[in-house]
Amino acid sequence: MSEAVIDYLGPMPTQGIGLHDLHPFVPCFALEIADVRVFRVHIELSARGSDFAIQRLEAAGLAPDQAHDSLNNALLLYAVRRLEPLAMEWLSTETRPVNSGDLWSLTSEDVPQLLALVQDKTCNYQTRIRRDLYCTAASDKDETASSSIGGRRAAPTSKPLCRSCALPNTDFICSHLMHARVAGMRAYAGVISRSVAGALCDQGRDEVREVDKCRAGGHGCWQRVIEVEPPAITPVSPLELAEAFDVLDAVWRLAFDKKKPLLSLSTVATPAALSLGCTTRAEFETRLSDLADLIDRIRVGDTLLRPRSDEEMNKDKDQLRASLNRMVDCLHHHLPAAQHPAVDAAIKTLRTIRGARNAQQHGITEGGGLTAKLRELGIHDAPPNWAGAWDVVRARTVEALTALRHELMAYVNQP
Repeated sequence: MSEAVIDYLGPMPTQGIGLHDLHPFVPCFALEIADVRVFRVHIELSARGSDFAIQRLEAAGLAPDQAHDSLNNALLLYAVRRLEPLAMEWLSTETRPVNSGDLWSLTSEDVPQLLALVQDKTCNYQTRIRRDLYCTAASDKDETASSSIGGRRAAPTSKPLCRSCALPNTDFICSHLMHARVAGMRAYAGVISRSVAGALCDQGRDEVREVDKCRAGGHGCWQRVIEVEPPAITPVSPLELAEAFDVLDAVWRLAFDKKKPLLSLSTVATPAALSLGCTTRAEFETRLSDLADLIDRIRVGDTLLRPRSDEEMNKDKDQLRASLNRMVDCLHHHLPAAQHPAVDAAIKTLRTIRGARNAQQHGITEGGGLTAKLRELGIHDAPPNWAGAWDVVRARTVEALTALRHELMAYVNQP
């Protein structure tokens, strides 16, 4: 499963950047993928927009300090809501942002959206049944709990009660907070309040005792973790993997040189072995080795590589010995930059397969060894399910080869 982490870096200093032109609170966030910071953004609201928003909030009955705090929280919530879909896109497409930093500038036109965030509180513990709203985080001591929903104690609530509860908005609550317990206070006319009785932290942090600060802009340990499940596996027929290599070879010749095949084969034994199944670890290792050997037989001529000076060629000669490195170099040289992310994602899959072969043949344990490489391919049950693991490897390889073929055909068909 791929993962990205959003961290809150705090408000940027506004001194010296036109204090009178901006709202004095400028939050800044960072995004990490695979423990590498890939993106940083800060959010600015114009002074005119700030004045307009504060006036509207004060007119709604908030004191000046409350109005400023509510607007600041709306900016934090806006940032997280906007950043999460970007992180999901980069994860799911295995790409990275073009620029490592950005500025999101908001004006008076964005104030209605910010004001809506002030009034709107999302909570995953809310459940609506017909006309009625329930809180499914009811603690064992919640005397207002009157029913059970999905095996959880449920207590009557309402949107105003939920807004007054200290449990932060789901859209920017810390991803490590879990098992929140909320209790209601009953009066003669009904429930008058709901408050957090406790929660657990998946990181074991003591800060969870102040649940209201388990949000962006609260505790310094706050994080949002974004996960993307690997795409579902589409089963392939036993012959489809060998056919995928054949079709890619044909398209490669069409794109570059009809007389020079992509694959250098001295025997038909290796392609034939790809159609065989497996039931044991030994058979899986044999199939994986055969597949990696076929990937290693990819041949890309020097004339297709990016032109280099003699000095550059000597510097890069070790790198350019590897078949996949030569393929990437060729495709990056000939195909438009817009096609490079898809090429890189496909090549990454093929590299992972080769890495899995090397890990099992040479007993490599660095980075998690064979198990980690299989997980990168979406395999989580080998051992013992070696037959299923081989099916996934074949399917992932077909996906990668098909993606490369599509990019080559787009190159061939371009005006």
